[in-house]
Amino acid sequence: MKKLLTFVMAAMMLLSVVGCAKQPEPAAPAATESGNDITAEAPADADVEYKDTLVYVTASDQNYMDGQMNNTNEAILRSVYSSLVRKDAATNELVGDLAEDWKVSDDGLTWTFYLRKGVKFHNGKELTAKDVKASYDRLLNTEDPVRYTSTMSIIKECQIIDDYTVTLSTAEPSAALLPNLLHRANTILDADYIEKYGKDLGLTLESVNGTGPFKLTTWNIDELMVLEANEDYYGGVPATKYINIEIVPEASSRAIALETGAADIAGGLAIEDILRLKETEGFKVDTFMGNGTHLYQFNCANEYIANTKVRQAIIYAVDMETIVATLYGAKGESVCDAPLNPNIWGYSSQGVAPYDPEYAKQLLSEAGYPDGFEMSIMVLPSYDKATESAELIVQYLKEVGINATIDIVEKAVFNGAFTATKKGENFPWGMFIMGQGPGTLDADGMRRYYSIEGETNANNYGWYENEEVDRLLKEAAAELDEAKRLALYDRIQEIVWLEDPAAMWMNNRNNFYCSTDKVSGFLADARNALDFTQVRVIAD
Repeated sequence: MKKLLTFVMAAMMLLSVVGCAKQPEPAAPAATESGNDITAEAPADADVEYKDTLVYVTASDQNYMDGQMNNTNEAILRSVYSSLVRKDAATNELVGDLAEDWKVSDDGLTWTFYLRKGVKFHNGKELTAKDVKASYDRLLNTEDPVRYTSTMSIIKECQIIDDYTVTLSTAEPSAALLPNLLHRANTILDADYIEKYGKDLGLTLESVNGTGPFKLTTWNIDELMVLEANEDYYGGVPATKYINIEIVPEASSRAIALETGAADIAGGLAIEDILRLKETEGFKVDTFMGNGTHLYQFNCANEYIANTKVRQAIIYAVDMETIVATLYGAKGESVCDAPLNPNIWGYSSQGVAPYDPEYAKQLLSEAGYPDGFEMSIMVLPSYDKATESAELIVQYLKEVGINATIDIVEKAVFNGAFTATKKGENFPWGMFIMGQGPGTLDADGMRRYYSIEGETNANNYGWYENEEVDRLLKEAAAELDEAKRLALYDRIQEIVWLEDPAAMWMNNRNNFYCSTDKVSGFLADARNALDFTQVRVIAD
């Protein structure tokens, strides 16, 4: 622990020299900062020559180009597919996408959506209500479910009124229906492709056919994606014709690509590179307020972790405030004080988890483990400062008698670990690093993290079970009174935070993108869905 404290003190001294960015105010609309200036959409200058290709380097590929199955991230899906509604990256407002208007029935059970006419899929076929219904029939099929079938169980069925009108019905009034439609599962697919490819849709280039601003024209798995501007996009032709998305797993290599001119924009760089590039001429850092948190989730199928007092002990044993300040403070990220990011509707501060190693020892004794126990912690190194955070946590846990080891895994192992359909199957770890952030930007998104339905865990990767939480989540989803709904979410967060903890949360995440100063018009919304429609790069 002396070595640990020496490391922490040294890191804190470094941070005091570097300085900390100001943390965004809770629940503020999305903003983009480049240095100290707000980046607005830049009109094309007739006297300036722009490149026809932008190169973006990122850490990982998409596991599915199908929103109903994808659990990688939101980054690229929104460029290729459209939904009934979308989040405007510039204003953070919910606006129409494929639906130009909608209304809800007096009883709150039926939502009618009026589709834009003339919208075309990338293969030239016109989108109609048939495609919307086919997409929701597939999504809501409990007999042959996709990844997010249970997540979107708030919707009962989809019906066609005419070629350009559909209804979505719910079993009971739903205050969160529109925010739920922001979830990636609601991307609209081609009915013909659903029939042709089935569960293989989105796994190959030829099975991808959306209505979004860009077409996917090349996909070399784990190497390269090429997006081409959709000339028929209803929102107008994107400003740059080609977006080359290169998969570069190592953060240092992405920084080098940017600095040598091989890339125009880089995502997921190390803190050191972000801070350095922010002060380097010719480069800029765009900071977008995020919706997510980093956490170490508990595997409640583990014999030790299943005990609530053990989970509480682990939280009290770790000085998370110091860890976050040390590893993430320099770029303006704060320690979590709730299971939700402050930018999520329904967020309620529960206070920073206290550091009390003596109480941790008492809880372990009460749980029946006075001498501690052994467990492993799974870490995927592509998470920001994942290994460093795990090393610090291991040292803290050692002080209270818990001997934890770190299992650093590759992406394939990490993704494969969450496909188990039986509790605890092929999942030996006691804790594992994770990112959480409801794509709906609404507290109702917690249902996918903390509910168990049947024998599957959907996105509840830690197999967390709490009867009161299940009940309150269902009540909150149906509650139309905003004040009452907020109170229900406050109680849910109180339970999963420390009363019966589901995880040990670390930092509220911002989204950082480094680019050359020749780039303009790049945006990312709070879900980290990238908007390339207005991006331009000045030619050399």
